[in-house]
Amino acid sequence: MANPFQSVYFCALGSDSLFIGYLLAISSAVTALMQLVGGYVANAWGRRKVIVIFSFLSAASAWAYIFIDHYQLLMLPVMLASIAGVYGPAFNAMLMDTMEPELRPRGIASYTLITSIPSVFSPYLGGLLIQRYGTLTGVRIAYFIGGLLGLVAVSYRAVTLKESFSGANAEKRKPLLTFTSDFVKDIYHAMKDMNDDLRKILVYSITASIGTGMTVPYTSLYVIDVLGLQAQYYGLLTNVTGLVGLMLLLPAARIVEKVGLKKSAILASLSTPLNQLIFVRAKGMEDLVSWSVLGGASGALMGPSITSLQADFSTPEIRGRVFALFSVFPLLVTVPAQILGGYIYNYYGPLVTFVASIPAFVLATLVLTRIKDSNGKD
Repeated sequence: MANPFQSVYFCALGSDSLFIGYLLAISSAVTALMQLVGGYVANAWGRRKVIVIFSFLSAASAWAYIFIDHYQLLMLPVMLASIAGVYGPAFNAMLMDTMEPELRPRGIASYTLITSIPSVFSPYLGGLLIQRYGTLTGVRIAYFIGGLLGLVAVSYRAVTLKESFSGANAEKRKPLLTFTSDFVKDIYHAMKDMNDDLRKILVYSITASIGTGMTVPYTSLYVIDVLGLQAQYYGLLTNVTGLVGLMLLLPAARIVEKVGLKKSAILASLSTPLNQLIFVRAKGMEDLVSWSVLGGASGALMGPSITSLQADFSTPEIRGRVFALFSVFPLLVTVPAQILGGYIYNYYGPLVTFVASIPAFVLATLVLTRIKDSNGKD
């Protein structure tokens, strides 16, 4: 309910787009560091413990937004959420650990479908809260509800979750200096152990992150402030994207299994710059609905294909670190991209930001054409 309106909330507290860019860039940098640590801990300590501990911190970070009265204090909840991201690699690795390799596209699609259904209409509810109570109060109510439900969810997960990786060891009992040294060595060996195709997928993720970093933080601002759309209608557009993505998840998984992971990933990636063109030419609700529908379809196809490629090209022993690297390097690139996007939005005009992102998405698609399918075929 709150996330689609985060930048709008920041502006209501007195922030401008340039500060938003710096704030989210710092968040990305901290998240990148936490993901690196998380990749090591996921392999050294096992998946379950890090997931349970930091899931509670993630849920609590939503409540911190409620008490912010000055935009300078937004650093606190943003940093809490970033630090909580340490459990991301362990979570992704656990999902891959518990799926048969040949069924991963369908497994990822099924997992995403089931877990996303309850929240598919939440953005519209968030928009209604804003229209009824104003931006500040409406978003705070949304954050409160999100934090409460998050606490319930992670409590249930803490009770029921079981360890999926038997290779966990006793690294946590090592001295801090030894732990740090082994951590750096682990990252080095993970990079060394990655094959050429996995490295190319990493380059794709980094390149695409330039475009998303420049645009995602400012999309809601552009739609609401520049195009003049009411908050609940922007929430409805977000709902459309989510609903289309959910409806197409299982069919998309079937497509991935039939045409191959590589072709599916290229098709999804190619739709991104095309969708960005639709967005920059949008004049009203009809154009934005087309943008939302295509975005949902692209996400449904991209998720199972690219995640399965990452898993297929990595072994269980390095998978936690690999997923960490796939989070860290794109996040590091996102840092300057978010600042650049905020600068362009503030000084050269909102529309220029989105146009300038298109070459990054095109280049990312070209990188994907250079990999092989995980079955070894071009």
